[in-house]
This record gives sequence, structure tokens and C-alpha cells, in this order.
Amino acid sequence: MTPPHLLGAELPLLHQLFPPVPLIEQVQDIPVLVFAVLLCCLAVAYLALWRAAPDYRVFRSLGIYTFAVSVVQFLTYFGAQVLSLSVRAVATGLVVEAAGDAMRVSNRRWTRFFWPVYIITIFAVWFPSTAFLSDWSISIAAVPLGILIFQGFRQGNSRDRMVAAAFSFYFFVRLTLSTSIERLMGLGNFVIIGGWRWSMVAATQSLLGAATLTIFVRDLIRDRGEKQRMASELAAGRAVQQVLIPEEAPTIPGFDIQSVYKPFGEVGGDFFQVLPVTGDSDTGGVLLIIGDVSGKGLRAAMTVSAIIGALRGCTSRKPGEVLAYLNHILHGQVEGFVTCCVSHITSDGAMTFANAGNPAPYRNGEELPVQPGLPLGTVAESDYSETHCHLASNDRLTFVSDGVVEATNSQGELYGFDRTRAISNQSANAIAEAATKFGQEDDITVLSVTRTAGPNPALA
Repeated sequence: MTPPHLLGAELPLLHQLFPPVPLIEQVQDIPVLVFAVLLCCLAVAYLALWRAAPDYRVFRSLGIYTFAVSVVQFLTYFGAQVLSLSVRAVATGLVVEAAGDAMRVSNRRWTRFFWPVYIITIFAVWFPSTAFLSDWSISIAAVPLGILIFQGFRQGNSRDRMVAAAFSFYFFVRLTLSTSIERLMGLGNFVIIGGWRWSMVAATQSLLGAATLTIFVRDLIRDRGEKQRMASELAAGRAVQQVLIPEEAPTIPGFDIQSVYKPFGEVGGDFFQVLPVTGDSDTGGVLLIIGDVSGKGLRAAMTVSAIIGALRGCTSRKPGEVLAYLNHILHGQVEGFVTCCVSHITSDGAMTFANAGNPAPYRNGEELPVQPGLPLGTVAESDYSETHCHLASNDRLTFVSDGVVEATNSQGELYGFDRTRAISNQSANAIAEAATKFGQEDDITVLSVTRTAGPNPALA
């Protein structure tokens, strides 16, 4: 409660801020109050939409701007002319930022250089000697606003052009707020109809708010529909990948196989297959295939599906021939390239592998030397040299995708080959977890194979 001895000091201040307005003027200015309420409702609608869709920043900027102009209208109706001019200077700067967001104009930091003019105007209107600067903010802001509108028309997008057209109409009517332009062109800011004074600027602000709200709500509905469609496609791709890429490696006698597959997004571009090898012409064992498709998302996932489908039509189990077959199938059919490593380990421990740009495998914590090979799909025909070695009992062979090596921490440091080699003899889960904690930036796949059968006496 205000002390009695201070009450008299507050009243003159209130009279200065809100001087009494004759009743006849209050009645004439009822449309101003109507527009103020309408603009306030539009501001609430914008901010509520921003709360529901935080990624649509335009709702926030237009909501704040519309709220500011509604405050200007309220202050104008209640006679607080000086205070309304001060808030109007703030709204002048906000409309430029809102226009940039609305028309999605990039590289517009230069608009911030005009803010000192708006700030000077905020304080200048309070002093009689500098009150003439009240039009500065409007006149100066016309420059960046006009440039943004021009850029909006140049975007080539029908949605941005509609927004630019709405701001253009407001731009020309808004110039009537400047007394100098008003005198020059003989225009007035108010139109008297039926004894009521209708503000043209307040009317265009309301129309601008309603028009842009309609455009952006339609845009939001379309965007959310597209995102739902993409989410459905990604979910379908994910379901296909779960069928094609096993969650757990199959059980093959003589081998302890571990696998971890951690896509970076909903669907991944990594793939692996663990296939038992049987037949009269083979010495048995297991065929291991691990690879990575360049790119991410649904396109990469569809390429993975094509690769795994092609593998089912490959009759050879020789690593070099498998890679040559895949390269022939993929050339001209995929954008980018595919890295892949294929290994055949027989039941007696003889290992043959060929590589097409994938990280080299590790045996017992040491990187195996590999013959270099071009990634799949880069040239029409390519031969892939094979490397031979032997796995003794309890030897561990580890394959990783480049998502392990290229894991990146917050300082931008790569996990790298040295760290990968240092943990390569650990379990597949431990390797994948270490790379993920360091900073996953890509799909991570780890395939670990330990030979459990005793050594072949002929090879020992």
C-alpha cells in the first residue's frame, strides 16, 4: 500500500504518463482498443504455436512483435503518447527481425547494425529537445525492411513470396506513421468512419498478423505431415533393416561370434552378415561381411537392403570374388560408394580376406596387413586381392566400421586408429560402448570372432 505522503508525488507522474483523455476522444478511439485486443490475441496465438512447435522460430518472433504493437495500441488509446512512441521504437526493430524470420532470409546479421537507432529513439522521445527524433526509427527501419522484402520475392518459393507480399502492403501503409512523409504525401494515419477513428496502420498490422498466421499454420500442417510421412518411411526402413541385419550373430560350431550394430539415426548405412559355409567344395567355416554405405538416412538404408539382397544371389564364397560381384552389381546403381571387408575362415582356422576401403581387421589386438582395394561402386570392373593368414585356437578377430575410428568428442578430437587398436581385443560390446561414449558421429558396427576349435595339426 502506498504511504499517504507519497501518494501526491505519484499522481503527477501518472498524469504525465497517462494524461486524462476526453470522453469524446475515448469513444472515437474505440477501434484502436479493438485492434489492440485483436493484436494481443494474435500474439497469444503465435506464442502458443511456438510453444507447440519450438522449431518454428518465426512464431516466436512474430508473437513478440505482435505483442509489442498491441501494447502500442493500448498505450495510444489510454493517452500515453510518449510511452507508446518509446515502445513503438522497439516494435520497429522487432518487425525487421520478424520479417527476416518469416521470409527465411539467410545472412541477415547486418540488420542488427540498425538497432542503435531504435535504442536512441526509445530515450529521445522523452526529452522535448530530441522528441523530433521519434520518426527516426521508422524511416531508418524502412531500409532493412525493404531489402528483406526484396530478398523474399527473390526466393522463388511461393510461400515466401506470399509472406513478402503481406509485408509489402504493411511496409507502404506503415510509412504513414512518419509525420514527414505524412506531410509530404498529404496522407493521414486515421480514417473517420461513423464518428470513429480507424487507424490504417493498426488495421494493416492486424491484417498482416492474420494473413501470416494463416500462411504459417498451413505451412506447419504441411511440414508436420511431411515429417510424419518421413518418419513412417524411416520406421519401415528400420523394420526392414532389423529383418536383414541380425540383432545377434548366429551360432556356428567352432566360433564364438559377437556383434553390435548401433545406427546413428533411425536407420543406418552400416551392414554385416555372418553366413555359415557348407558344401562339398568348401572346407566349411564362416563367411564374414562388414561394410558401410556413404551417406545417411533412408537412401543409405535402401542401399544396404540392395547389398544384402545381392549377397543372397552370390554363389562364390571367395572374398575377392564376392567383392568383385558386389562392385559389378552396385556400379551405376548407387550414389556415392560402399566400403566392405569380406573374410572366409575355415573350420581349421585358415583365413582369407579381401578389403574394399573398410578399416583393416585386428587379430589379438594387432592390425592385420591388407591389400588395398577400391570402394564398391566407384568403377565398373575391379579386382580385389586376397590376403591369407591363420587363426589359432582362442585367437580373436575384430572388425569395426569407420564409425568407431571417426567417433568425435566435444573438443573435435577423433577416437582414431591408435585408440581403436588399443581396445580391439575387447568384447564387441565394450568397443562399441567406448566409441559411443567418446562421441558417436556415425553408425557403429563391431564384429568379433574367436576361434574356439583346436588347431589343425597340419597347420600348427
